[in-house]
Amino acid sequence: ITYNNIGQLFQSQGKFEQAFEYYRKGFGERSSKYSYSLQQYWSASNLFESQGKFEQAFEYYMKDLNITEKVLGKDHPNTATTYNNIACLFESQGKFEQAFE
Repeated sequence: ITYNNIGQLFQSQGKFEQAFEYYRKGFGERSSKYSYSLQQYWSASNLFESQGKFEQAFEYYMKDLNITEKVLGKDHPNTATTYNNIACLFESQGKFEQAFE
């Protein structure tokens, strides 16, 4: 979780490139639980979304979704949360029909 924490620190300071570098370092990290990798993908998605880089945010939300579905299944609450995050991303762009899909 250290990479994520450092990334969040940089993000809070507006140092987005440095933040992403630390999130990226955590992508390949393995822990006893899958959640660490997912946190890295969610953080990267959030970083890009906060900068208006919606395509990049979507890319990382989809990586999060793919892992979540494989590990927890399509009916798990965490999977639903990821779908919600993707819908909110579309909504923030005014893409309401895609948000409902």
